[in-house]
Amino acid sequence: HRSTPWCAAAMVDLEALIDSVPIAVLDVETTGLDPRRGDRVCEIAILRSVNRQPVDAYLHLIHPQRRMKSGAYAVHGISDDMLRDQPTFPEVAHEVLEVIADAVLVGHSLAFDLGFLEAELGRARLALPPVVGLDTLRLARRVYRRRRYGLGALTASLGLTIGGRAHRAMADVLLTRMLFERILDDVQRESPCTVRHLHAMQGGRIHQRRPCTLPVPPVVREALDGRRALRLRYRAADGSESERTVTPLALEESSGVALLIAICHLRSERRTFRMDRIIAMELAPEG
Repeated sequence: HRSTPWCAAAMVDLEALIDSVPIAVLDVETTGLDPRRGDRVCEIAILRSVNRQPVDAYLHLIHPQRRMKSGAYAVHGISDDMLRDQPTFPEVAHEVLEVIADAVLVGHSLAFDLGFLEAELGRARLALPPVVGLDTLRLARRVYRRRRYGLGALTASLGLTIGGRAHRAMADVLLTRMLFERILDDVQRESPCTVRHLHAMQGGRIHQRRPCTLPVPPVVREALDGRRALRLRYRAADGSESERTVTPLALEESSGVALLIAICHLRSERRTFRMDRIIAMELAPEG
């Protein structure tokens, strides 16, 4: 049983020493390479630790609601038969959010995992909270000079090994955790470093999410707070107008424009709507 409420994610203190904050190492296996083209998560693993001591672990096969691509199967060996009786991502979404709450997320090529995680949460009509992410691939490129930086080749060159099949989620999580701690040992030889130091070392944000500070209509706040759907009349960039029913997930800001992140009910897809192109809106009837 996990007692941390998924919605209570707090921003990580960037000035805190890296060994003093919770770390959640994440890896997903997928049916393909691009969530924008319908590829889905088929396995997820997360290992949460504090002071380098594991405090929680999560591992689950996920029914992706689509067939496995042959190329993906060749990499991880997860078959359609293995997934037939497994839960879909919406059934485990809250558990996933609980394990990562308040933690620095760590992964090897982390943007890949976060892209799939956000897409799956969107289908579950949930939002990925603001996160601080550290990418062991980007950090390793700054710390080590190697010919190859793939997780297997890099860890082998550093003498880091584990049992278990490569390209399965928990095996990759364990390897990534070992790599991350090795990087910390090498970076902190003279003095401990902060989250901000590592964040800057890797070149900044992995997954930028800027909360909206611009004024928005009260009906949008009401929909977000009450998890209500909205009916919109929207003008696209080409000037065409359409009516949409959407479930808001979050408000963001980009270049001085407020953006509504929502699930569009027409195709159950995560979409971004510019607030300045919404002509009219109202709460949809409950249910």
